[in-house]
Amino acid sequence: MLLRSLTDTTWCLAIAGVLSAAPLALAQDTDESIEARILRTWTGDEVTVVDGLASVPLSLLAASTDGAYKFELEVFDSDGNQLATDGWERKPDSRIVQIDRQDAALLETFRFAVKPGAYEVVVRAYPTDVPDMVMELRLPLDGYDERPDVSDLFLAYRVEPIDENSGGSRYPVTHSGFGIGVSVETVVLSDEPELYYYLELYGQDEAESLAKVSAEIVGAESGRVFYRTPQREVSVMGITPFTGPLSLAGLPPGDYELVMNVDGAGISRSRQSTFRMVDRSTIAALELVVEEGYFFSLPESEIEETFGGVVTMLSEGQRRAYEALPPDAKRRFLTQFFAQHDPDPSNPENPFLDEYLERIEMIRSRFTSLVGQDDRPPWKLPRGRIMLKYGEPTDQIINNFPAQTGGATLSGVDEPAYEIWYYGKSTGFLFLFIAEDRFGTWRLIYTTDPWEKTLADWRDRVGQEALTDLRQNFGIQVDAGSNTQ
Repeated sequence: MLLRSLTDTTWCLAIAGVLSAAPLALAQDTDESIEARILRTWTGDEVTVVDGLASVPLSLLAASTDGAYKFELEVFDSDGNQLATDGWERKPDSRIVQIDRQDAALLETFRFAVKPGAYEVVVRAYPTDVPDMVMELRLPLDGYDERPDVSDLFLAYRVEPIDENSGGSRYPVTHSGFGIGVSVETVVLSDEPELYYYLELYGQDEAESLAKVSAEIVGAESGRVFYRTPQREVSVMGITPFTGPLSLAGLPPGDYELVMNVDGAGISRSRQSTFRMVDRSTIAALELVVEEGYFFSLPESEIEETFGGVVTMLSEGQRRAYEALPPDAKRRFLTQFFAQHDPDPSNPENPFLDEYLERIEMIRSRFTSLVGQDDRPPWKLPRGRIMLKYGEPTDQIINNFPAQTGGATLSGVDEPAYEIWYYGKSTGFLFLFIAEDRFGTWRLIYTTDPWEKTLADWRDRVGQEALTDLRQNFGIQVDAGSNTQ
């Protein structure tokens, strides 16, 4: 991890990569090359912050014997001098790879900052054990040479306010107290026609001023204006985020550009970014030429009882789409899903499918619904869902009888029973579950998994023994809340 102070040189770089389960980046052509985009904001002191996103096609994983790949990043100045380099290896659990289309990809994110000037950003990925199979892309970058009026335009599947307890790490990008669900290609589904935008306005002095902002939806090829919003007045002082949703209901499928026009407050600028409107049927109905094989031999009841847990491996939008499919469409989806995750298609056996079935049997035997939950299958229970996604944890602490220390929790039990699961050999994720009552109701209250939710008041729900285990065994520092240690 590289970090250099701006006071020492003309640039700084703090690069961090995140395997993201946000809406996937889509490969842009049939050659399945790596794709990337960079988005710029400004923080003052002549500093341009760059958020980068790169899509790594799943075909790259297929070329590796163990599904691992290396992602590398380099930054060069205008004279060709290498200013920084970084890289990391991924061996993603295929259960957190999102499949929206056959050209699906994994999303890598990185962030760095530069001083004014021209740069080149190089991103590349290759299978760890096949280094000659390199996908590489070079991107030009200009650092702002003076205070800009507005930032680049971010388009996202969602933007929401965040704080240290509200799960901002679930988002590929965070800025000014907002989590931004941006990806390499912005895709909007016709039955979920909401597009979010994020833009930063930069006041030219410390005094408050007003700007007027409007948006246009323009056809990417035709240039036709499909929609124009009324102007909104925005109070601008310093760095001012401007964000919100835009309904695209009724917009036909196709490629478009969102143009944001900003006038006033000493500002007169336009920013634009492209997006694609897609009909749900193009991604939900995964048609196969021959409708036969394992899944078409299963009765409808087993499709639901055994393979309903596949939804734990999908995004929320994909889950809703899958659950709305008729039985045969679900069979086609499952056939495609497990085929795409087969590590060795030449072998008639599918280890990914076998492992899924083993995990289903495992969670059925270990996690059962009790009082008030009889209709919930095991993969809808917190521990069952996590074990189905990630398998057996590397390390596990189970404490069913913690000491009674008098520290009341919201569950009404002084020291609730708890389990800590750690996946040190795969994802590195940690999960803390507690028994919220004496009837076997377990809840996930804290995790380092960015795609699961940590409760804001988790410290008040758990006992001191669990907090001590987190600190001593896993290095989790509890530095706020009523249970501070």
